[in-house]
Amino acid sequence: MRLANGACELLLRKRERVGNFMGALLYQTLRESIVDAIRSKIFNHEIKPGQRIVELELAKEFHTSRGPIREALRQLENEGIIVYTRNVGCSVKELSFQDSYEVYLLRTNYEVISVRFLQGKIPEESMQRLEEILSRMKNLTAEEFDQVFECDNEFHEELVKMCGMPRVQKAWKEQYYGNLFAGYDLVQDKEAIAKHQYASHKVIFDACVSGDCEAICKAIKDHYWRTIAGMMRDQNVDAPHLETGWDCLF
Repeated sequence: MRLANGACELLLRKRERVGNFMGALLYQTLRESIVDAIRSKIFNHEIKPGQRIVELELAKEFHTSRGPIREALRQLENEGIIVYTRNVGCSVKELSFQDSYEVYLLRTNYEVISVRFLQGKIPEESMQRLEEILSRMKNLTAEEFDQVFECDNEFHEELVKMCGMPRVQKAWKEQYYGNLFAGYDLVQDKEAIAKHQYASHKVIFDACVSGDCEAICKAIKDHYWRTIAGMMRDQNVDAPHLETGWDCLF
């Protein structure tokens, strides 16, 4: 009888552990789903830059408690999409040109670090992945503008992933949605961006094929600078020192 009771107790403990694990997993999945939903609302301008985000309203909309909402907002704050102000709460960040400049400056540095670490010798699996992303870029239109920036992020993320350094990849990924946000809010001519997406990334791909470390780094730097220069034109930003500084970096 003692053995039976002991076995029963063991089974109950095991079920409790499994139940706790499954509960935590479901909670995490719920939080991630809420993050995706809020992020989508922001990118689609259902929640506009500067607009306050009310936790209680989101909790009612998603039929959940405020806990997962609060955690989702914390993640979006870490991504730089929303800001928290004391005694006010969370609101969608209004992205400035300076914010975008810093995002692209950091992305460029991390990608160059990855290329230099490998001395320009890009792994075959990374080359195949880059080529596959390029093929998807070929026929993108302005109506598929969300995919334009998704492909862009996938392409550049591969340039960082290939070095196998998790901290560099994590630091780069913190700028991931900053890039998406910049693309949606700061680029005026979406049709033009969609059309030249393939050609502008093919330059980087061709440099990777060459295996020339300096050529790859230059292609990445030039690619990002063209984006910054385009934003400067769109927003009438007169700051010639930024280009001089860009040439001195990396």
